[in-house]
Amino acid sequence: MKSVVRTLFTLALAVLIASPLLAGEGKRKKAKPKPQDPAAGILKSLEKAELTPEQVTKIKELAQASAEKIKAAEAKVGLTPEQKKARQEAQAKAKADGKTGKEVQAAVDAAMNLTEAQKAAMKDVAELRAALRKEALALLTPEQKAKAGIKQPKKKVRN
Repeated sequence: MKSVVRTLFTLALAVLIASPLLAGEGKRKKAKPKPQDPAAGILKSLEKAELTPEQVTKIKELAQASAEKIKAAEAKVGLTPEQKKARQEAQAKAKADGKTGKEVQAAVDAAMNLTEAQKAAMKDVAELRAALRKEALALLTPEQKAKAGIKQPKKKVRN
């Protein structure tokens, strides 16, 4: 009889200790996504170019210098959670439909229902990112650009 009581007491104590741990398991907060590093995206797209360590350092410096401007411009956009969800869904659907480039962007823009102020702020963000990419590409040699598959824009001839 004593061993049965002792066993039940031990099990009850174990359940009592484990229950707070099990109760909090489902309530864990999701980790906040890390802010995107502008340099990481550029460096990833230029992996095939076989950048020198000096070029990598300069690209990181350029990205760090423009990161605050980009972050401030993104803050001005002020997307609502509904707009962010609509953007993700529209991107996924457009890519699943086989659309690329401007077609995807048009589908996303239509789904997000942006205000004029948000559209202007998004344009500013895109211009800042394009300027950063242009500065980074200026650091590459023609051979590196060819390895990375970057085509030189054709110059328009004015008559």
